[in-house]
Amino acid sequence: MTTIEGLKPFALLGGYNAAELWPAVNLILPTWLLLAFAPRWKHTPLLTLIGPIFFATMYTLCSISLMFLGDDPTSNEIDMSSLEGIVQLFSDPSGVFVAWVHFVVYDALVGRWIVMDSVERAGEDHSMAFHLCVMVPILFVSLMLGPMGWLSYLAMVRPFLLPIGGSKAKSS
Repeated sequence: MTTIEGLKPFALLGGYNAAELWPAVNLILPTWLLLAFAPRWKHTPLLTLIGPIFFATMYTLCSISLMFLGDDPTSNEIDMSSLEGIVQLFSDPSGVFVAWVHFVVYDALVGRWIVMDSVERAGEDHSMAFHLCVMVPILFVSLMLGPMGWLSYLAMVRPFLLPIGGSKAKSS
């Protein structure tokens, strides 16, 4: 395994750098496991927010550390309005780590929305087999290719397999 050179410490995270914080990224996995295997459990909506909140906090502290507390005087001059500025940001391994944490947060929140929406729409109409055969593959695509999973759910599953209502609409 090679060592990445030039990693900047994140002042607001105890001076740890991206390589030292990287193993923590796997702490998002319980969120995905609950979404995949316990979508209707009464504690899933709350527990699946813990990972995104944790990583949103990490993202915020890392970003502030890089932009305002680093030893590079140009660090707060990141140009996010141009392709060149984004390329420069991603040429820094610490910036890549922060971006990855950003993906971790948003992919988990998108996955959570997909599951919460599907449970609400389906009511009692769809079984765990439906969830495992249809929703878990959508969740996997959301985990790996965030926007593609979200679009797949919106374009295919939501309108055709989970129309508005489910058993809740029938009982009203």
